[in-house]
Amino acid sequence: MITSTFSIRFNFPVDAARLNITLQADVQEHHSDTYYLVSNFHVPGHDNRPMLPPIKIRKEGDLWVHTDSGKATNLSVAAGEAIDAMILKAP
Repeated sequence: MITSTFSIRFNFPVDAARLNITLQADVQEHHSDTYYLVSNFHVPGHDNRPMLPPIKIRKEGDLWVHTDSGKATNLSVAAGEAIDAMILKAP
């Protein structure tokens, strides 16, 4: 069951973090197991050019991991930290 939908913007570290790319993505929170579907990754201003496939992530302790593998990646951590920032800003 989807409980909220919002957009995030974050820096994604590439090439062993020597380069950062600003990405924007859509997020859907699924309340049943509390995970987030992050999709439509794109460079801000270029909504019609998705760059990455959708991912499902959840927070385990202080770490953002993929729901299928339980492992963290640069992408899951960067997107998760942007989700945390949005949730903290919510009234």
